[in-house]
Amino acid sequence: MSDYLLNNIVSITKDEKSLNFWKKAIKTLGENIVEAELGELKYQIHQGKIKYPAKYLTTLLKKQMFLTKKRTKKERPANEKEIEKTYLNPNQLDLFRELKPVRIEKGELKKEKQMDVPYSEKHIPWATFIGPDFFTLSTNKAKNDKVMAKFRTLDGQVCLVPLLRGAFFPGDKGSGILTAEHGRVLGGLESIWVKQGQHNTETEKGAVNCYCHVKIRELAKILGWKSFGGRDLNHLKKLVVDLKRIPYYLNLESIEEFKIAGLKGYGFFLLGDTTLVEKKNGREETIIRVEFSDTYSRQILARRVVKRPKELITTRSEIAFLLHLYLEPILIKNGYFAKELRFVVKDLNLPQAKWHNLKYDRKRQFEKAIKELKNKQTGTGQRMDVEITKGLVDYMLEAKLIGQQIIDDRKEE
Repeated sequence: MSDYLLNNIVSITKDEKSLNFWKKAIKTLGENIVEAELGELKYQIHQGKIKYPAKYLTTLLKKQMFLTKKRTKKERPANEKEIEKTYLNPNQLDLFRELKPVRIEKGELKKEKQMDVPYSEKHIPWATFIGPDFFTLSTNKAKNDKVMAKFRTLDGQVCLVPLLRGAFFPGDKGSGILTAEHGRVLGGLESIWVKQGQHNTETEKGAVNCYCHVKIRELAKILGWKSFGGRDLNHLKKLVVDLKRIPYYLNLESIEEFKIAGLKGYGFFLLGDTTLVEKKNGREETIIRVEFSDTYSRQILARRVVKRPKELITTRSEIAFLLHLYLEPILIKNGYFAKELRFVVKDLNLPQAKWHNLKYDRKRQFEKAIKELKNKQTGTGQRMDVEITKGLVDYMLEAKLIGQQIIDDRKEE
């Protein structure tokens, strides 16, 4: 449980007598929902409309707890802990030690390997550390920026770590930020890697690389492109190259626990070595040999992944894609989500835009996105029921899971 959130509630409400209720609310609803309602309270206080903060927050949280109670047992994961064990790191230190890139020595030999238990081709094995924080909208023309990325571990902790997007190290001038479109391409490449047999190599020092050979037209089809010409294919090639050249930096030194443990920070890319061959035999064909980076490859091979539905990468709306990455883990854990749109905008780190400032504009933009997101399938086989409802101050994004859960369909033969 977040002591910071609890202390924040007590500081604002001045009500320590209700400490047990605040703890119960956080445990029942999860930090996301409680943070959203606390934000609503702060807004109302700022407007001068709230006389009794503790009473107002209690009312908001009790309403959310009532809505949560209405969910049926079928909507909750049957064995939530077992599902988590398959993909989450035990704790934060293990997670960030695992993300540390392994240095490849010059002349090191690579040994060809295959996974003992292969992934199913029905889904995309999506690395759990890659959330919506890693991507932006195409309207964001910044060379780099800093966001607070969320990382979850098996011990129930949620760690916020400064993530420099588009920078390989602090002070790097930057080379742009990967967008939702790049995220879809990343998912497409993983889908091809699974289909081709999940090939990977390992060096003597333990550096690993998953790799596949990608026909650019095949990738376009997987992404749901209905028709494409030379200009479109060149654009797709550039997107693949961007995944190799645009970096990230995790600033671990800013977190005291990691600083004590000697973890300063990591600069990394999502793809490693990438080569291109073009040939013409009747029709021009482009084949790219793609290697996932050591950081990303080790997460896939260690099964630090969640199943994502293939329809995720055919999502056309950039906001819908980010929302899917944002909502799915919350819904699989809690079964229900509700938050004001102004807070969702902040959570998604959306680049500044005029429509952020007016609630009706926010509603209009998110309505466009959820048209595509509504009833999208999750990796558990359930579907997301997403809608926009009217809240006390702002419109709310509400979502829940519907349908029967599929626990696991990995190939175990």
